[in-house]
Amino acid sequence: MIEAQRRLVEEARAWLAEIASLRWARIGPFNLAIPVAMAVVVVGFLDQLGRPIAGVPFGVLWILMTAAALSVLRVPSAVAPVGRSWLGLALVVQVVVAWLLFDILLWQQTNHLYDMDVYLASAGRWLSGGQPYMTGPISAWPQTAREDFFLYPPPLLPIFGLLSRLPNQPVAIGWVGFLLACSYSSFRALGLRPTWSLLLLAFPPVMIGIESGNVASVTFLLFALGYRAGGSLVLDGLFKVQTGLPALWLVRTRRWRGLIVGLVAVAGIAVLTLPIVGLDSWRAWLAGLGYRAESQPAVISLFGFSYARYMPGALFVAFAAAFVALALLFSGRRGLAALGLASIFASPSLWPHGFVFALPAVLMFESGTAVWLLLGVAAIGSNMWLLPYFGWAAVVAQRRLPDALHPMGGTEGPWPRPGALIQSRRGTTRAPWPATPGPSPGPGGRP
Repeated sequence: MIEAQRRLVEEARAWLAEIASLRWARIGPFNLAIPVAMAVVVVGFLDQLGRPIAGVPFGVLWILMTAAALSVLRVPSAVAPVGRSWLGLALVVQVVVAWLLFDILLWQQTNHLYDMDVYLASAGRWLSGGQPYMTGPISAWPQTAREDFFLYPPPLLPIFGLLSRLPNQPVAIGWVGFLLACSYSSFRALGLRPTWSLLLLAFPPVMIGIESGNVASVTFLLFALGYRAGGSLVLDGLFKVQTGLPALWLVRTRRWRGLIVGLVAVAGIAVLTLPIVGLDSWRAWLAGLGYRAESQPAVISLFGFSYARYMPGALFVAFAAAFVALALLFSGRRGLAALGLASIFASPSLWPHGFVFALPAVLMFESGTAVWLLLGVAAIGSNMWLLPYFGWAAVVAQRRLPDALHPMGGTEGPWPRPGALIQSRRGTTRAPWPATPGPSPGPGGRP
């Protein structure tokens, strides 16, 4: 009976993988999925098409820049990283150009580095004897960053307090450079090549976090490093509870050494900074989180994109716990990617940079067309929820090697084994992933 159920699950996973492969969308040698994907990406950016950049509409610049890039990349050797398909190259260029144009619009706005300014102003108040955390519920969003409140635990206050005493301009430049380096290193840790790692810096959820000066690039780097340096997953909990959820993967896969190292590191940081921040700061932090939760129903925008805005607190906790439990059904890299997805659903407040945690799962798709379609259509606005939705499908589906159009083509997918490049004469392969290190297999025995 159990064996029959296992075979049924494997057949369902293979069926899902076959659908996600998009091979069924071919008409003879023509891949119909690519032009359809290009059209859907345009739909995802419809609201941006009329926005001016230096007096030229976004849509016009999109066409001109895509055509110019394709004319430069028309040499076959130049398109080797995305396979032999000219249409496939067109899809990739279309998506990346859309990202870059959106980023230009983003940086044309005012009030850059809002989150960084919150960190510095709050820590500066703390150094001056003031309160960095909320002291009561609020009924309106703070008018300026200097009036906003710190959300992270007290051990981070001395770092931002020191930065708050340095000249602002050099700190801003250095902070942005640091966040860019963290994001680039995250993609390299996932196994992406340098070119793709650089291009993904333009991915709007990534760039929105950098433009606001948010620590999301740091938390994602700790998450990306976690597959091989498990202690970094525990360190992620120093920022937000939801970013620490992937540390449960260490328990799921019995990686006790990484768990112990991470816990010791966190405890050491807390103890070493305690004489500086004091116990009162810890009490104020916990109280501040409570005041923020009380404020969210009155200031709906504090929820961001989180589903917490649509349900009572107890129901949201159950909702989040269900996704964590689902993620824990998997181990290996699928399990870690699934916990990244769960952390999105478990976020009581969620901003665009939080959706970056869906990337490892999305990159588990076999089809490069599917990946670029998602990275295009789900790049902005509420469409970003498509990333974790389809990320779950990628996690559940039977593992297959990325095809030639995939950003990770030629590897085993996210977190490949060191030096493990897949040699194949064809652009795609239907072979499942080799087993990954780890004492506990996922459903069906695959990582």
